Amino acid sequence: MKINIYICMVSVLLISLSSCELARDLDDFEPNYALDADAAIVDEASAELALAGVYSGFRQRSIGAGNPEIYYIPSLMSGLMLNSSFNTNQETMGYIDNTPIPMNASSGLGAYSRMYDIVNRCNWLIEKVALLSDADFDTPGRRAEILGEAKAVRATANFYLLRLFGQFYDTDSRYGITLRMEPARSSEALPRNTVAEVYEALIKDLDDAIADAPDLRARYYTNKTYAKGLKAKVMLYQGDYAGAAVLAGEVIHSSGGSFDLAPDYAGIFADHTSPALFETREVLFGSKGEPRANLGIGNYMGFWGAAHPMFGAFGEQWMTIGGQNITYDGDRIALTTREDDFYGLLSGKYRNQNLGETYEMIYHLRMAEVYLVYAEAHARSNHSVTSEALEALNAVRRRAGATATGEDGFETYPASIPLAQFLEAVRIEKYIELAMETGEEWFDLVRYHFVDGFDVTTVKPTATDPDKYILPIDGVTIEAGKNVVEQNPGY
Repeated sequence: MKINIYICMVSVLLISLSSCELARDLDDFEPNYALDADAAIVDEASAELALAGVYSGFRQRSIGAGNPEIYYIPSLMSGLMLNSSFNTNQETMGYIDNTPIPMNASSGLGAYSRMYDIVNRCNWLIEKVALLSDADFDTPGRRAEILGEAKAVRATANFYLLRLFGQFYDTDSRYGITLRMEPARSSEALPRNTVAEVYEALIKDLDDAIADAPDLRARYYTNKTYAKGLKAKVMLYQGDYAGAAVLAGEVIHSSGGSFDLAPDYAGIFADHTSPALFETREVLFGSKGEPRANLGIGNYMGFWGAAHPMFGAFGEQWMTIGGQNITYDGDRIALTTREDDFYGLLSGKYRNQNLGETYEMIYHLRMAEVYLVYAEAHARSNHSVTSEALEALNAVRRRAGATATGEDGFETYPASIPLAQFLEAVRIEKYIELAMETGEEWFDLVRYHFVDGFDVTTVKPTATDPDKYILPIDGVTIEAGKNVVEQNPGY
């Protein structure tokens, strides 16, 4: 059977099979400008071209094609975002009501198939580059670096799939995702792997990336530090808190100045008129959007969704610790949101074409999140609020303008904070700090529910059914694979 890797002359990007195409006969799939896979990647230049295609998988395609739904859906489920007044799409209403639609939901199918498309691009690249030798590359060490970058991207896509479609919160569950570690060469459907098997594959890919990926080419490419930070996050989800704390601590303390908390929170997202947006040391890895190369979220923000009106005032709420009322936020929400008369409360983290802005980034991992992963993991692994955990949380708050006077208001948290309140403070800090980026606040709610018994309905009243905390696998996809893939419970 002839298998092709497709290189489009217009976009000069590698395109390979997406999971929604797996039911087709590959012998009948012969687009223009096709190259045989065995001939497509033969040296450094062709490998770099294929790698560009791997990264392009995170760009927007079209409505229902997966980007930016993969980042957008979790915030609909958490209640942080709502449909805008313009959008009456019933599928997204299902996410808002925490009753996702099990069949033919194009947004859910798009998120599912898009991430598998990225995985398959990575698989083709990894297989073909592994067959080459270092002598086929002009740049010393570049062959290993490309393999490391691709494995970090593959781990990212698989992690996104696991969080949305698998019971990521239960390492004993059989409802993981289908792991595809080799290129798709037929329409054969594969059964789901266990959650434990998925975590094992993620860790293996990230260990390889830590060993082989470059130190830093640019912040829109994966690198060793990103791989280490993502591994810390994966281990936090997995419940390996001690391991997560060690790795996150290494990222914080041993990044050599290349990665750090940016001094100004709002400045991370401020300049959408020039490539300077991509230069902040805060970003460990982000997908890059340039003029005429839409990334997606900026297009969707407003037209499809907006922040819940209550989010604007959320930072004014407080936690009482020893008689001290500590507010959740200073001005981060105000600095990174804008009120639109028609659409509602929008995020200023993404470009606004009406203001002539053209540059955008999707933030897969920022240093602030690594600090907060460290804070939670260190506290959980020690069953107490350690000085290290408290300092990591307060470092993020100080960057946002918190003071340490011991008075009411936007203050740092005191050492007297109990563990339960500390963990809640970390969750709230992430909710504000990472708002409308990749939906992390929803996955925190789910994790806290299964780890601590947290009542998700106190944040999202409609989230009453834990089976609906993850999305259904599209019914059409299951039927096309002759029911080899088992549906999630409750659907």
